[in-house]
Formats: sequence, structure tokens, C-alpha cells
Amino acid sequence: MSDGALTPQETALVRDYVDIPPGLAADRADLQRARLARSVGGRFRKVAPGLYEIIVQAPRERAG
Repeated sequence: MSDGALTPQETALVRDYVDIPPGLAADRADLQRARLARSVGGRFRKVAPGLYEIIVQAPRERAG
């Protein structure tokens, strides 16, 4: 594996949690976003290198 290259498992995780448009490649920042999205139950959309939108499925219920 070269520096910065994602493993097949990491690539699969990114594919599951980050929408990447054609022409943009997956990178380590995408992997961080995918791990964050998995932990909180959301998704991200990569708009440009280093720029992401949060995809909200439904509003969260407020505690209390």
C-alpha cells in the first residue's frame, strides 16, 4: 500500500457513508468522515476536496 492509499476495507467504508461525485477521488479525509458518520448514524456528501455537506435523513429528537 502506498502512502495515503486506502485499503479495500477502508474504501468500502467510505463508499457506504460518503457520497463522492464523479471526478473526485476518495482520500484519508473521506475515511475520517465515514468513521464519524458511522458512529453518529449519518452520511456526508463530498462537494470538493476538503469540502463536505452533512446529509440529514430526519431531524433528531431532542433529549429532555
